[in-house]
Amino acid sequence: MTNQIKAAIGIATISAQGILFNGRVYTNRAVIKKRWFVLAREEGEWMIPVVYLHNYHEAIIIISLKHQEVSLATWVNVRNLNMNEVEHYHEQLNQLKELKNNITKQIK
Repeated sequence: MTNQIKAAIGIATISAQGILFNGRVYTNRAVIKKRWFVLAREEGEWMIPVVYLHNYHEAIIIISLKHQEVSLATWVNVRNLNMNEVEHYHEQLNQLKELKNNITKQIK
């Protein structure tokens, strides 16, 4: 007897708060680096297809042909945070990455 993984396809929304899917907020390193959440705030939200498992909510696979991205996004428990705090978190991560890139350029 073999166990088969039963995956489904859904649609998630890319917003300034994160990747929204089935009432949860997801994120991942690549989309933060590519500034998707900043783009969503500045230019508006957009939808992308995702692959998910019905009984597993910790992660989803995001697929974006436009942004050339297929990767795993993990659930962020934001129950005790408001959306402004989540946006601030993403902004701070992007600022740290820019600082790191500037330092790296100066070293080279």
